[in-house]
Amino acid sequence: MQPDWPSAPRHLLEFLRAATERAEGRGRRPVLRVGDNIALADTSYGKVRGYILRDVHYFLGMPYGADTSGANRFVPPQKPKPWTDVYPALWWGNSAPQNMENRYANKYASFRDCWNYDDVSEDCLRINVFTPAMNDGKKRPVMFWIHGGGFTAGNAIEQHGYNGENLARFGDVVFCSINHRLGPLGFTNLAGVGGEKFAASGNVACSTSSPPSSGCATTSPRSVAIRGT
Repeated sequence: MQPDWPSAPRHLLEFLRAATERAEGRGRRPVLRVGDNIALADTSYGKVRGYILRDVHYFLGMPYGADTSGANRFVPPQKPKPWTDVYPALWWGNSAPQNMENRYANKYASFRDCWNYDDVSEDCLRINVFTPAMNDGKKRPVMFWIHGGGFTAGNAIEQHGYNGENLARFGDVVFCSINHRLGPLGFTNLAGVGGEKFAASGNVACSTSSPPSSGCATTSPRSVAIRGT
């Protein structure tokens, strides 16, 4: 079954393509490049299309797991359904359910920290990938980053400083960040009352789930660094 995501308006893609062609025709490297055949990659579950901003490839909000609501609540992450269309990896994924009451009440704190939350949903298992290049033969190390928030709050782009562009550019690494389940939905172990089905409840099994391979780089497991805040 094809997931329900909107397709890009044709006039928007045509406008962006024309702007890119004009910039390249004048000998300028465009700041933003997006289009049908730009930042197109294969993953384990289907093709994705991102964009190139300041020469760094962005792939945002790609599913690495299925919706965690309903029958998938509390159980180990399930693989997402493969898709046949091109997934628009152009925007961040949903934030995990968390307390959003008065999140923006303090205007000065909101201005200082630039809180970015958007939609909150149990369909939140999303990964973002930033890479300096694709298909250039280089085996780049991967920096896998997990956001902070006391295990109850946050997301992969909660603050602008969480953007992986500069680390990808200046460190020549593939920077990956994720949204994951939080609070009771992510860290409650129900094995004692639910049996074997819940032996790896919630996020316990996240490290064994299979994030999509974006085709951005090839590396060995020894070249993956896990970091967090």
